[in-house]
Amino acid sequence: MATEPVFNPVLLDIPDQFETGRLLVRAPRPGDGAILFASVIETLDDLRRYPSSMPWAMEEQTPGRTEEYARRGAANWIIRADFPMFAFLRSTGEHVGNCGLHRFNWSTRVFEIGWWCRRRFQGQGMITETARALTEFAFTHLGARRVWCGADEENTRSWRVAERLGFEHEGTLKSERCDPDGTRRTMRIYATTRD
Repeated sequence: MATEPVFNPVLLDIPDQFETGRLLVRAPRPGDGAILFASVIETLDDLRRYPSSMPWAMEEQTPGRTEEYARRGAANWIIRADFPMFAFLRSTGEHVGNCGLHRFNWSTRVFEIGWWCRRRFQGQGMITETARALTEFAFTHLGARRVWCGADEENTRSWRVAERLGFEHEGTLKSERCDPDGTRRTMRIYATTRD
């Protein structure tokens, strides 16, 4: 009696980039560190406003650290362990921000999505466009059944992206996280599902 082969995500053939109306969204590559560093430095004050949501932003930022992130991101993409994505304006090639699928479970096909937008592009719908396309990517190419996100209650811009995407607000988790200084944080949970 033959047994079904065990699912191996490393063997999953999926595109590592796609386009939207205004953007090229792609997996990180070695050499992307300098591009990412410039965006992070420009946006650092915004990113550090929510330290329990973006603990990496609290660390010292260097070109070496962002290059390491790009290389680890590329490696994780290949082994299907994490799906960080960089968004670039198609018209100019400028880095707009990052969006990714993280902390997922292949057996249940549940994926967490997260995002941040470079300061100069905030308020222009770029991250909504990126996150909409990445959500569709998760359902179409990864067999997702649920895509969810958590946003700090005070990070109105972030949770409004989820609402624009049509994600359902499933609840608010009071005192769910803690900043390094001890400040308790409340998180809003959003999700979208497909059978």
